[in-house]
Amino acid sequence: MEATINSLLAMQKHLQARRSQLDELKNNSSRRTRWMMSDAKEKVEEPTYDVKLVDKKLVQINRALFEIDRKIKEVNAITKIDIAIDFDTLMSEIQ
Repeated sequence: MEATINSLLAMQKHLQARRSQLDELKNNSSRRTRWMMSDAKEKVEEPTYDVKLVDKKLVQINRALFEIDRKIKEVNAITKIDIAIDFDTLMSEIQ
């Protein structure tokens, strides 16, 4: 897939948001055991989603985010920008 850096940055932002959602879902999908004090019975909530499937999706998203980051850094490493500033003069002390 070919993409511009801007579109990759947009994808990266949305994938990070999706990763956060899935992290929350994974944490909330674990089994919880509660004791009810009134009748001393145990209540068990089964997970809504299979934690293994959620984890698999998280791994896929993490790999995609890694690839996006790697490709952007690769392009940045070879991209040259011609700019007319004298950094040393601008950063020097005032006399």
